[in-house]
Amino acid sequence: MTHTLKVTVHQADHLEDVERFGKNDPYARISLNVDFKHNAKTQTLKNAGKEAAWNKTLELADFNPQEHDTLYLEILDEETMADEPIAFTAIPLHQVLGAPGHALRGRFDLHTVKGKQRGEVLLTIVVVNAGQTEGAHPQSEVRGVVKLDSAQQARINSLSRKESASDAGAAALLIGGIIAGKALHDSHKDAKKVAHDQQEQAKAENREY
Repeated sequence: MTHTLKVTVHQADHLEDVERFGKNDPYARISLNVDFKHNAKTQTLKNAGKEAAWNKTLELADFNPQEHDTLYLEILDEETMADEPIAFTAIPLHQVLGAPGHALRGRFDLHTVKGKQRGEVLLTIVVVNAGQTEGAHPQSEVRGVVKLDSAQQARINSLSRKESASDAGAAALLIGGIIAGKALHDSHKDAKKVAHDQQEQAKAENREY
């Protein structure tokens, strides 16, 4: 039997700063699959920096405890070209299924792109049974259990490389535009110089005559 997994992403603290200029524009997304083919995400918080408070409830339908044993979470910095990973974590769902009413409010450690522990995210995770619209409410806040999933880390590394490549491509386009602009400017200057020299030569010839 399938259920709905309701996840309230409250906030994330002590995030790594991945912006070269300015502050992180973070959003969080969750999935029951490591490939994030089906996912739900929060809004983007512009210039939030290292601390972000979304307080957004997301839903993942078709949650089957027999098939899905992990909740995957990623936090990314929204970019124009390719979004840059900030942090990620994998949360074993047995702790939710074992909690009273299948509801858990907890703080979970986050990992950086390099797999180092940094920061934490506060979540409320509730299993809602089929035919219901509301699940139980957690009784208290706990310290949640996470794992460093190798497949998720490989995915994060791939996203990071893609973002770096897009940055390099944008920089190359910018440099190319600057060079082309300078060449056009120099060409224009050369043309003006030739015209000026021709005018001066014509004046000199007229005087000699």
